[in-house]
Amino acid sequence: MKAALRSGRVASPATAAAFVALSWLAGCSTPPDKIILLPDPDGKVGAVLVHSAKGEQTIDKAYAGVDVAQNGKIEATADSQQTVQTRYGALLAARPPRPQTFTLFFLFDSATELAPESPATVEKMKAVLANWPAPQVVVIGHTDLAGSDEFNDRLSMRRAQSAAAFLVKQGIPARQIETAARGKREPLVPTPDGVPNRMNRRVVITIQ
Repeated sequence: MKAALRSGRVASPATAAAFVALSWLAGCSTPPDKIILLPDPDGKVGAVLVHSAKGEQTIDKAYAGVDVAQNGKIEATADSQQTVQTRYGALLAARPPRPQTFTLFFLFDSATELAPESPATVEKMKAVLANWPAPQVVVIGHTDLAGSDEFNDRLSMRRAQSAAAFLVKQGIPARQIETAARGKREPLVPTPDGVPNRMNRRVVITIQ
């Protein structure tokens, strides 16, 4: 690519991925390189600084972009959602899915018994996994602030391992699952030490 992304503020990793991919496609065909900023699915737009030998320009509006000539000259462009979809639809469709996160809550002092609201989350997660190509999964266990650090470190790891074992039963190879334990260090709901809280007894599963 002739244009280089040196720095920038990006709304999300998905925005950056789409932004780089469109530039790569243009760079692999004919000059100039074309870089277009896409919004997130929720409509949010970040900003990226495009730098070349002849200068730099910030893109911060949806479907705005730049053309970067072989000599480094940067020229601002503006496209519409329809134009981008027509021109780059095949590339956009080939992008990997956006990461999704699921939180499962556990009963007090348990690494295997889910709270009543969690089975519905499990079903949603199973539906996502069934259509996810080669998922990489990160599983992080947490506890509330009742009990010692040592006890909660062990309990949070047991929760993570329990969730990982479930994922393996769903057909996810163990090598594609990373587990970690945070104990009571990262409560979802801050409480005084020693105070139990149902929202803090959880496992967070990120599929990417």
